[in-house]
Amino acid sequence: MFLGIDLGGTTCSLGLLDDAGTIHGACEIETRQHDAPDVLLSRLAEAAKSVLEGADSALSVGIGVPGPVKHAEGVCVYAPNLSGWKNLPVGAILSQKIGLPTHVLNDANAAALGEARFGAGRGSRDVLVLTLGTGIGSGLILDGQLRLGASERGAEIGHITVDINDKRGSAGNVGTLESVCGRDAIVWRALRALTWGRDSLLHSMCPDLSAMTPRHLALAAEQGDHVAKQVWMETASYLAVGIVNVVLTADVSRVVIAGGVAQVGEPLFGPLRHAVAARTSRLTFDVSQIVPAQLGPNAGLIGAAQWARERTDNAV
Repeated sequence: MFLGIDLGGTTCSLGLLDDAGTIHGACEIETRQHDAPDVLLSRLAEAAKSVLEGADSALSVGIGVPGPVKHAEGVCVYAPNLSGWKNLPVGAILSQKIGLPTHVLNDANAAALGEARFGAGRGSRDVLVLTLGTGIGSGLILDGQLRLGASERGAEIGHITVDINDKRGSAGNVGTLESVCGRDAIVWRALRALTWGRDSLLHSMCPDLSAMTPRHLALAAEQGDHVAKQVWMETASYLAVGIVNVVLTADVSRVVIAGGVAQVGEPLFGPLRHAVAARTSRLTFDVSQIVPAQLGPNAGLIGAAQWARERTDNAV
């Protein structure tokens, strides 16, 4: 078995992965993002040892971290939500503290690998995984392999331009997929319509407009609310541009949508499939292959453990 660690800004999940993709001995600890790096990694190592005590054997460890990674060196270049994490040799430190080889991966790529191997991407060799939340993470599996690219960042689909007229941006670019399809942008569209005086169920469903979430918009859309439906159609149209660009460039056969925003279900997936179909009418891409993720919050842990497995297998 292989130990997976999914390190987030507030919590960290650990567990052992068997060959069937089942997690054993899972536990969770608080990240305490302001801890010094060695303090945090020491607590991670102690939690890892506790999980490993109940295992027959474990060959290596994989950890997904919230920042860019130099994979061959096991170094986290930086993690904006963790204090002091800059050019940190996470792999070497944890290898020494745990006593097992430790392989490091960006958390979005870890989640993508998990979904590709054991979740909604299983059975397809060419998969795009998008994680929709406050930001947009992504991972690209081509010919069965996680693609990291020359700079080892992997696929940064959230930072591609989908609206040249939009001045919002991310990672130095403007009109990006993340800036127009992230959680805050979706809610902003609804609030803009309501400030224009549009009638909507949202007024009664969410009297405190500052507390509005995509879930409110999904519930309103399911009840036929025109404002909410328009918000999801506009969101889907931008998201479709990003997806079609990847379909045309990488020829993926399946697109897996993960993250909190994706959990709204059909109010997003219905117009998204329609928008992608309109842009791929002359292609062979099957829009029924735009599917929700299956692994939920375990995707990163499973992907991190699978990364350890594949790195170990490649080293043999």
